[in-house]
Amino acid sequence: MQRPYPETIRLLIESFSDLTPELQKAAKFMVEHPEEVGLNSMRKVAKEAGVKPATVSRLSKTLGFEEYESLREPFRQRLRKIEPKFSSRVEDLQRRGADDTGSLFMDLRRQELENIERTLSDENQAAIEAAAEALHGSRRVYVLGLRGAYAPAFLFHYAYQLFQENCRLIDTHAGIFADQLRGIGANDSLLVISFPPYTQLTIDAVDYAAEAGAKIVAVTDSVVSPAAHAAGHTIITQNKSASFYHSFTGALAVTQALITLLVAKKGGDAVKIAREAEKQLSKVSAYW
Repeated sequence: MQRPYPETIRLLIESFSDLTPELQKAAKFMVEHPEEVGLNSMRKVAKEAGVKPATVSRLSKTLGFEEYESLREPFRQRLRKIEPKFSSRVEDLQRRGADDTGSLFMDLRRQELENIERTLSDENQAAIEAAAEALHGSRRVYVLGLRGAYAPAFLFHYAYQLFQENCRLIDTHAGIFADQLRGIGANDSLLVISFPPYTQLTIDAVDYAAEAGAKIVAVTDSVVSPAAHAAGHTIITQNKSASFYHSFTGALAVTQALITLLVAKKGGDAVKIAREAEKQLSKVSAYW
């Protein structure tokens, strides 16, 4: 019987301490790079993991799989499951809405409240506080969220720059995405917001920042998310929705929590910068 993806990852993690060093290298690569496993042959995975193909084959058998392809299959299934299915969900919504919009609204409300409650749970508090501390101690804070994740990323950047001047929002405007990461280093941090289907540019940026030694704070849906594999701090955020598009309510709640904690940590400079921002916005008639 085929194992589901979460169970396969759990097996890799729980078996790790009993594996030989070479098998551990292969297992670590699989946990940290699930997309690579799902997309590539045993030979390619072995090369990327820095081991021989025979090592990957031996790992498969050690974990109870007949062959590498059997171990690979849960990773392949995961890739299929996270593909966007907007059209079918739109169709379902229209069918439900035609019969009872009241029930649909109640489901939407219930799910969004649950997203917030799980995101700002007692279990997540320590992770959020530790992430805020990491951002607080950074020379520069880079912020990244593409596609749907751009909204919470932009909100963080906008609110942060009202009381601090060391934040950079990374985006794809004018084709200079890679240029915006130039200079990132060990004294900096990258706040990345990413949910399935994960954007390749986002994962590339995380890998680049990690290689440069930057601290990674990931706001994502799972500890095995490719956005979290290099993260020192991972905040698990539920993004379920009764609508056709996944929810970013939880990610926005994390953004608000991080901003609140960072303001509390910044001291006198924050007050000075905020006052200057107030004066500048008043002069240009930013508000009605």
